[in-house]
Amino acid sequence: MEFINNIKKETLIICNNSDKIKILKRNKLVNIKTMNIEDFISKYCFSYDEDAILYLIKKYNIKYEIALMYIKNLYYIEEKNYNVKKLDFLVQIKKELDDNKLLKYNLNFKEYINKIDIIIYGIRLNKHEIKVLNNINYKYIEKKYQKYDHDIYYFDTMEEEIEYIAYNVCELIEKGISIKNIKLTNVDGSYYNTLIRIFSLFGLKINIPYSSKLSSYEYIKNFIDLYRKNGLDYAIENTPKDSHLYDTLIDTINKYLKYNSDELIIYKIEHTLIKSKKYDNAIEIIDFLDYVSDDNDYVFMIGFNDGIIPNSYDDTDYITDNIKDIVDLDTTKEKNICLRIDILKSIYNIKNLYITYKLRDTKRSFYPSSLCNNFNVVKGKIKKEVSYSEVYNKIKLTKSIDDYTKYGYKNNDFDILYNNFKIDYNSYDNKYSIINKVMDKLTLSYSKMQVYNKCAFRYYLANILKLDIYEENFSTVIGSMVHYVMEKCLSNNDIDIDKYVLEFLDDRKFNNKEKFFLERYKKSIKDLINQVMLEKEFSSFDKALYEKKIDIDYGNNIKFTGIIDKILYKEENDKTYVALIDYKTGNDNISLSYLNYGINIQLPIYLYLSNYLNLRNILYSGFYLQKFNITDKDYRLVGYSNSDRDILSIMDSNYENSKIIKGMKTLKDGSFSSYTKVLSNSDIDKIKNITKEKIFEVIENIKNNKFDINPKVSGEYNIGCEYCKFRDICFVKNKDKVEIKEIQFGGDNNGMDQ
Repeated sequence: MEFINNIKKETLIICNNSDKIKILKRNKLVNIKTMNIEDFISKYCFSYDEDAILYLIKKYNIKYEIALMYIKNLYYIEEKNYNVKKLDFLVQIKKELDDNKLLKYNLNFKEYINKIDIIIYGIRLNKHEIKVLNNINYKYIEKKYQKYDHDIYYFDTMEEEIEYIAYNVCELIEKGISIKNIKLTNVDGSYYNTLIRIFSLFGLKINIPYSSKLSSYEYIKNFIDLYRKNGLDYAIENTPKDSHLYDTLIDTINKYLKYNSDELIIYKIEHTLIKSKKYDNAIEIIDFLDYVSDDNDYVFMIGFNDGIIPNSYDDTDYITDNIKDIVDLDTTKEKNICLRIDILKSIYNIKNLYITYKLRDTKRSFYPSSLCNNFNVVKGKIKKEVSYSEVYNKIKLTKSIDDYTKYGYKNNDFDILYNNFKIDYNSYDNKYSIINKVMDKLTLSYSKMQVYNKCAFRYYLANILKLDIYEENFSTVIGSMVHYVMEKCLSNNDIDIDKYVLEFLDDRKFNNKEKFFLERYKKSIKDLINQVMLEKEFSSFDKALYEKKIDIDYGNNIKFTGIIDKILYKEENDKTYVALIDYKTGNDNISLSYLNYGINIQLPIYLYLSNYLNLRNILYSGFYLQKFNITDKDYRLVGYSNSDRDILSIMDSNYENSKIIKGMKTLKDGSFSSYTKVLSNSDIDKIKNITKEKIFEVIENIKNNKFDINPKVSGEYNIGCEYCKFRDICFVKNKDKVEIKEIQFGGDNNGMDQ
């Protein structure tokens, strides 16, 4: 950049962002300004703000991304008739935005650039940019590139590739190279976990560029739900202020409040990115195409594989290849040729560069990049003269011994590792060692409590180490859809099921098999609605709450939360008669047999939560699951009813031979049949008290870090390990299992007898 020293008058330098930063870091004071080409085009042609995007959204009923795409393509067209539908539509849009003064033209900027010198430094100009710049006096200065020779090292596995990188990084640090001068590049997401795992074993920190949408957090999802249902002010007022996301949420809202558009604010909340925190002294991941080479830096370019590099453009732009020449745009082929040239120039320009690729990872095989033809490719070797990680070498030794004992195969590392490191092979102790984690906050729910009570170590893996990653599948979509449609139909008194199904599914895609079953589920929802209508004929309840979320704050950042799908109630004198109902697409067990162990207590949890409803003197007619599937058409309620006939009759006036409560029947003498599940008021109170005790017991255990491997078993039934994803982690032994006993039921009314 020696040309800067010769600048005598005010000059605008158009360059890429990394060169811009380097220019600004120069100590010499020169009368210059810097700008990237995108900003220059925007200032020279026109700019826009959210008002222009909102205009197109409302006028054409399109999504934010589509409106933004249209506006960005307006830079390429002129005010004329192209006789091409796509281009003429852009001309129409531009005219509308101009007529409404929504595109902003900066005449002062055009006057300004006529008075100063303009230098374009080191950037590749496309056809459109050249066309714009033809009207301007500027000087183009070619960026000088070095051409350093590099070897490429390949490895059998990703693990070996990253071990090689970690070893060489440690070697550089030992030689006195600052970690700030060590970079990684060409890193795609498939490498993140392996990098973090192996680098941590070598004592190295790396800044992985993780980012997540604000709306991926449950806290934000709840806010958006409140916003859509009750408005912005209500949502802000009823959202907890103690979340680390609160300030970001409010900043986002304040930024776009001036546009007076709920749709825009919600869109921005949903798409605002939260970036991971960075370590101060850590290895950075850089973009080599936007990197200003420094001879003091050491750069590791990993994953030099086909499909990763060279990355390529596809013909997916709004203005496609077949019409790009009409508006002077580079075709996909032309852009890919230029990209390939730029990649090679950038690689050759880095002095201290290590290039590596792998032949396979844990899932699939890979081919080397086609760019390898430009370099010397050799088999990479991992040095063994120095150990920078005793732990990692012991792990490798363990794997080597596994291979030797199981398959009789002795790899190249076996002898040197075996002679230098000692491990207690096959001495694994599966017992949980207590951790010293301070529980700064805890939000408990029925599902989390159920997991803990089935096996505390299972809870530890799922909720403390967070190894149980939620994955949406067809079954979970159906479950959520049923809840959504039922809430909408009942709360809005509108049984247009198809409308609410489409509303819920939005743009989800299904294969043909799923589409077939989706139609069957839609029909079954109609049957379920019919059953609910039948229930109303026999019920005296005149009020209802749907999808009622109840949060209980115990203080010290400890909460219990739950959602009751349907609460039917009737207020009479100073009493409130209540029935609790939950829709269930699975096969949950409603038995109270394991109540004392806090297992299968979803219905008792609802009883406990209902204490926190703003209702006076509650008396329960019953608490039930309403099971839903496409094979069993019996949608009657399954659960427990009040043995007091006056209270029960509010739920079902025909309880003697009920059409709405499964198993509800009386004998000729008026007593309940032996298989009818009824409880007295005192039984129900006892259930609530036991449930409360179990909740506080779990809270106390979690606070004290009690996460032993203790799966509950009842006879031959292993409750704790059923459907557990972590059997390969815990290595459960028979002595770890905890035998539990069922509560016995007896008495004329099947009351609870312990």
